[in-house]
This record gives sequence, C-alpha cells and structure tokens, in this order.
Amino acid sequence: MNKSLTQSDSLMGSLCREIEYIRQRYANVCISHSISRDKLLRDRLSNEILNLKQRRVQLITISNKFINNNQSSISAMLFYELCSRPLEIKI
Repeated sequence: MNKSLTQSDSLMGSLCREIEYIRQRYANVCISHSISRDKLLRDRLSNEILNLKQRRVQLITISNKFINNNQSSISAMLFYELCSRPLEIKI
C-alpha cells in the first residue's frame, strides 16, 4: 500500500518527537514494571527499559554532533535540550 505524505516533516522534528516518545514510553513502562507481579512480564519490561535507555544515548550522541558542528538552529538546540532532560521518574 502506498501512503503519501500530506504534511512536511523535518529530520529535527522527527528526532524531537522520538525523544519525547521515549520519555513517555519510559515513564509508562517503569510504572508497569513497578506494579507487575509476573516475572516474565517484569523481565520483558526490564529489557524494554534498557532498549529505551540505549536509544536515548544514541540520540544524545546525535544531538551533540549537531551542536559541535555549529548547527545553532533553534530546532537543533531544542533537540539538544530534549535529549538533556533526564528519563528518571518518581514512582
């Protein structure tokens, strides 16, 4: 199935949305992990937490490259700011 884009999208916009998705997903998975009693589910949730943290590190590396290459656009600075925010939540 072919799908056409109806709105413009940018690399920075996609990266900003991805880091925010990671933050929201991380919070939801941590909450689920804390209330789950099933060992298999807790293991799967722990793996997902680890994957989310690893992807965040990759995005931080990307944001640092944009900043270090003097890409001082507002979107690059926003992406850097979003990546700098901690994932940790208080349960």
